[in-house]
Amino acid sequence: MKQTLNLKLSNKLVITLSLKQQIKILTLNKLELKEEIRHELEENPFLEEIANLESDYMPLKDLSSYYNEDEEISLSNRIAYTPTLFDILDFQIDLEFEGKEKDIAREIIGNLDEKGLLDVDIEDIANKLKVSKEKVEEVRKRVLKLEPTGIGAKSIEEYLITQYEERYGKDEVVEKIIKEDAFYLNDIEYLKEKYSSIHEEELKDKICNIKQLTPYPTFDLSLDNVQYIEPDIFIVEKEDGFDIKINETGIPNLKLTTQYKKLINKKDLSPETKKFLEEKLEKAIGIIKGIQQRRENLEKITKALVEAQTEFLKKGKAYLKPLTLKDISEKVELHESTISRIISNKYAYTPLGVIPLKSFLASKVSKLSQDISSEKVKYLIKEIIEKEDKKKPLSDEGISKVLRKEYGIRVARRTIAKYREELKIPNSTARRKKK
Repeated sequence: MKQTLNLKLSNKLVITLSLKQQIKILTLNKLELKEEIRHELEENPFLEEIANLESDYMPLKDLSSYYNEDEEISLSNRIAYTPTLFDILDFQIDLEFEGKEKDIAREIIGNLDEKGLLDVDIEDIANKLKVSKEKVEEVRKRVLKLEPTGIGAKSIEEYLITQYEERYGKDEVVEKIIKEDAFYLNDIEYLKEKYSSIHEEELKDKICNIKQLTPYPTFDLSLDNVQYIEPDIFIVEKEDGFDIKINETGIPNLKLTTQYKKLINKKDLSPETKKFLEEKLEKAIGIIKGIQQRRENLEKITKALVEAQTEFLKKGKAYLKPLTLKDISEKVELHESTISRIISNKYAYTPLGVIPLKSFLASKVSKLSQDISSEKVKYLIKEIIEKEDKKKPLSDEGISKVLRKEYGIRVARRTIAKYREELKIPNSTARRKKK
């Protein structure tokens, strides 16, 4: 047999420890980031904290500098009221659900235990609200997607799977590990044997990602009314637009120490020590780069969200426009999955209060011919009815014609009827009789 030597080129994506650390930092909210930095400062010999220089990023109490004297009372009132987790959830429910679904969603968040898991049977909620169990479960699945991610899960396993899917995408192997082998996450030999069809490095990455998940929905939060959400970013209205500031109050400034650099190059180092130091150095570089990338990308994405939803911030939920991850992806030139990771589990202080960044996103209403949200249509329906001739109230068909003629919006009569009922506005006959 003739032996030959061949060279072969191939493309292979190698995720270094530094890159893994950067990706992890992107997903963390402020509270998680502070904890991660604290842990790394204790464990990593290459990291050290430097004195905090005066920063442009201001805590909540200093935001008064953005307002003139006439707004001082209004501002102090708004800051004095800091929303609880229930307030944040209620705000999201108001945006995401309609009609009876709102009642179901609110019943779900009203029956959470201290960890944020559902504390009653689906059947109990269905019986109380006189709806089907299937409808309650359908709404609950959507509640899982609110912030904090996984709120209302039936079990820790379901919560972990929901959180993993949002951060890293759906993964059937991970689902199986969480359901069957969560107890063995530190037993790599057992997992390698059971999941032998998966490459060892890929399996280690999955396990590493699972370990980075928070243990339950209200981790670092509380259902207690005295615990509040801390915003990751401030969006403050000014005369010429909005000012965007990342909240980095209390987050240490980091730098690489030079103390151990020469040590790595010592010839008498054991292979184990050398590998340990090299890994720590990579992680240190990753966390410093990750914090910078998190700041830059969070600011860039928030700016795009604010530009798209200016009316929403100024006038309220009725002015929320359809906006998807794809729309933002095209503006900021980042992948949709990256944007999803960055905005997940992060909150912004806005003129509307403290709200999840995901609240800026809204899907298009398929029954409408334009890119317009259902909340906007409801607002216009209400406005049209308030201005109608009280002696000759408009029918649903009449409202449809007004929307088409005055606003260029085509909405079917049955859709008008549906939205009118959700607004608890009677039909034209009832409105005439009432008059």
